[in-house]
Amino acid sequence: MKLPEEKTDYKILVSARELFVKHGFSGTSMGKIAMKANVNHSLIFHHFGNKQKLWQAVKDNIIEEGKKLYAHVPETKLQFSDFLEILIKRATDFYKNNPDIVRMINWQRVDIAAGDIIGLNLSPESKEWLEACKHYQTTGDINKKHKPEYVVTMILAVISSLSMDPNNFVNDSKAKEEYTDFCVSTLLSALKV
Repeated sequence: MKLPEEKTDYKILVSARELFVKHGFSGTSMGKIAMKANVNHSLIFHHFGNKQKLWQAVKDNIIEEGKKLYAHVPETKLQFSDFLEILIKRATDFYKNNPDIVRMINWQRVDIAAGDIIGLNLSPESKEWLEACKHYQTTGDINKKHKPEYVVTMILAVISSLSMDPNNFVNDSKAKEEYTDFCVSTLLSALKV
């Protein structure tokens, strides 16, 4: 039986991750991935279909690694304020501990702005976020007039600003805690209206 690191799909995934993180989607060719993985070019298509699917598989793999540490979405049995606080803290910790996904997201922003359409999919995690949002709409914590997709995007924007932007004011744990509290209270107010 082959060890995981000897399997072709694993070698492709590892090589693609390294190249995508370093050069982005547009700057990485399937040929470079094949060369780095030391596999025939056609095997990439056999295992992953196309470059967009490989890009998504790399991102999904990083998320799966992160899920080993903790669930991304807290239980919806929590008060909404506690749910938001835990969600923001878990997500920012995830990004802090997974700089490869941050680089890929930043590359994705550049590539999309340049006109390269990278297939975006509704991941299982995104579906969990949407379901949590719908749950809190039924409890009255989130106004039902707000589209769940907009709510999730707003929460992700807060997490993104805390995790991916060079905010010098959140470099220490006390400032990060204060900013997280500010974000939670602001979101609670905005989403209730």
